[in-house]
Amino acid sequence: MRFENNELRTFQAVVEANGFNRAAERLHITQSAVSQTIANLEAKLDVSLITRGKQLSLTEAGRRLLEYANE
Repeated sequence: MRFENNELRTFQAVVEANGFNRAAERLHITQSAVSQTIANLEAKLDVSLITRGKQLSLTEAGRRLLEYANE
């Protein structure tokens, strides 16, 4: 499976910023674009990457993808 650079960059930004809004600010795009990119990535992989709530946390699949993205 191939990932687009912007998908991985957006995913990393969400994790590093601990939120979709802050990631959007860092990337200079809308929060909606960040949400859509993450949703598309999750659909592509058919797995949830982030547990949303008061604080974001990564699922096991999210942790593996982050390791991959950081390489």
